[in-house]
Amino acid sequence: MLRAFGFALVAIIVLALVWYVATLPGHVTIDFGHYAATASTPIAILLLAIVVFVGVLIVGIIRALLRSPARLARRRMITRRNNADAASLRALSAMAAGDDRTAGNHARIARQYAPDAPLTLYVAGESARRAGDHEAADAHFAALAQHRDAGFLGWRGLVHHRTQLSGNAAALAEAEAQARQAATAYPNSVWLRDQRVQLALSQSNFADAARLATDKPARAALAIMASRTATSGPLAIDWARDAVRSAPNLAPAYLALYAAHERAGHLWRAQRALVAGWKAAPHPDLATAYLSTIKLPLDRARAAQKLANANPGHPESEALLAQTARAADLAGEAQRHAAKANGVAGARWVCAACETVHPEWQASCRKCGTIGSLAWITPPPDPTTTALLPAPLPAD
Repeated sequence: MLRAFGFALVAIIVLALVWYVATLPGHVTIDFGHYAATASTPIAILLLAIVVFVGVLIVGIIRALLRSPARLARRRMITRRNNADAASLRALSAMAAGDDRTAGNHARIARQYAPDAPLTLYVAGESARRAGDHEAADAHFAALAQHRDAGFLGWRGLVHHRTQLSGNAAALAEAEAQARQAATAYPNSVWLRDQRVQLALSQSNFADAARLATDKPARAALAIMASRTATSGPLAIDWARDAVRSAPNLAPAYLALYAAHERAGHLWRAQRALVAGWKAAPHPDLATAYLSTIKLPLDRARAAQKLANANPGHPESEALLAQTARAADLAGEAQRHAAKANGVAGARWVCAACETVHPEWQASCRKCGTIGSLAWITPPPDPTTTALLPAPLPAD
């Protein structure tokens, strides 16, 4: 309804203008040298409007002709880019399906249409990496790294490619430098931070790896290694304290603090670190360090009692007292404490990610590579063994 009203209003205004022009009096005369043209005022206005319209039309046609090459080139570029994107997507699909040969063919087609497009550079670099063409992969990823919006993809490709060259120290050093540059392109990347941790760990640069780690178990494990490899005593102590703060229930952290203090000549603080560790996370290695300077069996039993007092009744404390009492020929004490140890002798370092058993603690699992995943675990009692135990005597 409103549209019809508007159209009618416009039509009335146009008709009124036409009527007004048609009723204008007078004539218009134009002289061309010896020639003269005379027309009424309405006819002259109509002719002028026609001349203006034709002039505008001619100018528009000329501008369209001048712009047509650029428009055709732009349309051709858009078509080529669309074809390149389609080929790149087919290449990505082939990679996801594990068909590297088909992916390489589609990547070549994409390069024919748009060799500098970000998506083309990525699939070309990835397909070259999968095919083992390291120079081509580096060239494509390096070109992609210079792109303003997709530069991080190029840096990621370079870092990933370098880390795949296992055993190549020069490639790992280059990957670390490229990872730093990638951090400027995308500083909050979780993948990049984890990758930098792995790169630092692969080069035994535990301090840098610990600084980058955000997961507390991983940071604790790396801090322990940083303390062990520190170049100075105070630095070793700082890293060991960082490990204790990150994982207060991890015995190797206290052992690292003990070793750092002993290295610095702080013997009393070293012993205190072992007692604190036994209180938080009893472990046979803590007891071994605590009793390392005591030779006589009876003296060792007495010292073990002092250490066990930090965590009385714990199965590890009972196992320690039983062991030292047995060595000191205190058979009654050894039997009494052994009965309370609750099978703690079967405890092992086990990876929480893949359940791989390790003979000793290490920063990362030797099987799955997870950092800080090892935990001191006592296996549950074997039900078959429990069934064979004699039944308790009835009370009188």
